[in-house]
Amino acid sequence: MILYEKNRSSIKESLYHQNDIDLCFGVHLHNSFEFIYVYSGILEVTIDQQVYTLTRGNATIILPNQLHSYKSIDKAYSYLCVFSNSYIYEYYEKIKNKYAIDPIFCLNDKEIIENLQNNNTSHYLIKSYLYYLIDLFDRNTSYDIRNIKLYDNFSKILSYIENNYNQNISLKDISKEVGYDYHYLTNQIQKVLHTTFRSLLNEYRIQHAQNLLLTTSMQITAIATDCGYDSLCSFNRNFKEITTVSPKEYRKNHF
Repeated sequence: MILYEKNRSSIKESLYHQNDIDLCFGVHLHNSFEFIYVYSGILEVTIDQQVYTLTRGNATIILPNQLHSYKSIDKAYSYLCVFSNSYIYEYYEKIKNKYAIDPIFCLNDKEIIENLQNNNTSHYLIKSYLYYLIDLFDRNTSYDIRNIKLYDNFSKILSYIENNYNQNISLKDISKEVGYDYHYLTNQIQKVLHTTFRSLLNEYRIQHAQNLLLTTSMQITAIATDCGYDSLCSFNRNFKEITTVSPKEYRKNHF
């Protein structure tokens, strides 16, 4: 499942932290920066289909609207910070149509991370710490031109699915919305995301169904309808293809 995180896509100043042991998170994107640091272990980071290995003391910064995912390889203990563009707007303007060729760098001063997480750290100090990290990143990499419009369109596609998954929608509907030829978008989804629009839609619908099965007492037929399926048979088939079990078995196995 490829996720577009709307709540991480605001230009307003927001700062989010999390510390993880064995972080694993699927492919997602948002219009914010994301900093990740590994205290110990090994963490595999995939950025726009390129796989990088982070070990102790390694860090990277993921630029806005880059597809990325995480997979712990060896008991990775990590810190993750998502921050909006407005904190480092001068740098954002510089790189918004580019990507980093070698995005991995070393961070020796872990006190920076402690200060970022301190609730008493002032707004201006936070900006200075983030720019310090950006400076380390910028001095250790070079850049190339990125097709930012293409990834903006992926964001629009995923957002459209999120808002309309319970309707009878198609890629042709979205192609009109984003102003791109249907065949072009079909090709780009296959080439870059290695999937199809129908698969993206079904994955989102089934993910929503999983949540309803575990958090409500709704009948399975009602869940199928709520998730945009007009056929219970199609719902059951897609659910089993994605989760390997039927909706009834899924609910039973989690209670």
